[in-house]
Amino acid sequence: MDTPITDRTEFGAIDIGKNVNWLRIFRGLALEPVCEPLKVRTTQAGLAVVTAQIDARLAHCDRFYLALEPTGIYHENWARALADRYRAHIAGTQPPPLDFRFLNPYRVKLKRQQLAGRNTKTDPLDLIAMAHCLRDGVGYPAWYPTGVELQFQEWIAAYYQAARAQRLLARTILTQLDRLWPGALVDGTQFRRAHPELEPPIPIVQSHPLERERLRTLLDYCPNPYAALDLGQDGLMALLRQHIGRCGPATAQRIRQVWLTAVLPAPEAAAVYTQRLQAAWQRYHDLEAHLSDLQTQAEALVPQSPAAVLDTIPGVSAFLAARYLAAVGHHRRFPDPDAIWRLAGFDVLQDDSGDRRRAGHISKRGDPTFRDTLYLIGWHTSRQCPPIQQARQRALDRGLGDVGATLHAAHKANRLCGRLLYDQSPYDPQRHR
Repeated sequence: MDTPITDRTEFGAIDIGKNVNWLRIFRGLALEPVCEPLKVRTTQAGLAVVTAQIDARLAHCDRFYLALEPTGIYHENWARALADRYRAHIAGTQPPPLDFRFLNPYRVKLKRQQLAGRNTKTDPLDLIAMAHCLRDGVGYPAWYPTGVELQFQEWIAAYYQAARAQRLLARTILTQLDRLWPGALVDGTQFRRAHPELEPPIPIVQSHPLERERLRTLLDYCPNPYAALDLGQDGLMALLRQHIGRCGPATAQRIRQVWLTAVLPAPEAAAVYTQRLQAAWQRYHDLEAHLSDLQTQAEALVPQSPAAVLDTIPGVSAFLAARYLAAVGHHRRFPDPDAIWRLAGFDVLQDDSGDRRRAGHISKRGDPTFRDTLYLIGWHTSRQCPPIQQARQRALDRGLGDVGATLHAAHKANRLCGRLLYDQSPYDPQRHR
């Protein structure tokens, strides 16, 4: 903490809940309590009680630190209300200065375990742990999205929700396909490695089945294997030629062979399974269309937002730029790109003991969807942006594998994205090397 802590420094901790919030205020380096834990409803009346307590303490201190945990969605309205009420104190235009912070729930949990033991958790104890975190300089400036930032936040929430639903639905579809078309979806390479003595299967498609035109056409028009067999080789060939433009006799025969050699479910069961599969496949189509609409929305939002500078980096599409800004929020919320890297959970754990110092695994204490975004940015920029391409190649030369080299490229790409976003300056190949 840059400002020295004196007896006139006070710390206010608010433990946020769905229906009830807690407040406690502490004073000085020793964190002497100045009031008992206060429990209030999360209503206007409860907020008035909390702000009255804070107002009273502002008259008796030289500096006030206020913090809450950004847990779920429940902190948002209170954070906005508190920031609006104490805007002048936060800006430093009215004494005493007020530092409004968010505390990482994981850091609060560690501090609580350190103070009271592993399995002890109460709301009053959380308030003490939060006060210790504040005193020790833990936390970051409280922030909530407004304007275009709010649009990006809601957009990314809708996108991730739809993408998650699509992944779950894909599992259902593939399970139903395994019931209806046994042997149609097999990893041939893995099968041969595990069973070299057996004749390998010849599946309808080799990989990414729900993305393949051939399989998608069969799901659209003849998911029931008995109906597909009734088409005959010529009928199947005509169907595929009509919808994907190509299919020879060998391909048609190979597809039919899957059904002819499989132990199919009974016709009555196949009809029931087909009904469920068709319903799931239609929902999958709907989610694809929804995700496509959301991607179009992102591409429309980016040009009028701070993310526009990211779109100037070779390999960073408007869609990836939107995902990056949605995760970061306000473009100057983080002081440096390394803080953004830690936000994703890509920071490396340090393992020190005596004279030994070793870097461990990545922490993964961050947003997994943002890690996916950074990985994709690293992958695409390492193929189109020369400085990042060189960084990836250096990683490969040092013996890193493909994933490790791509993560190395993602780290450099993040440093570039973070700097451009903060400065609001477009990519310059002569300057950014």
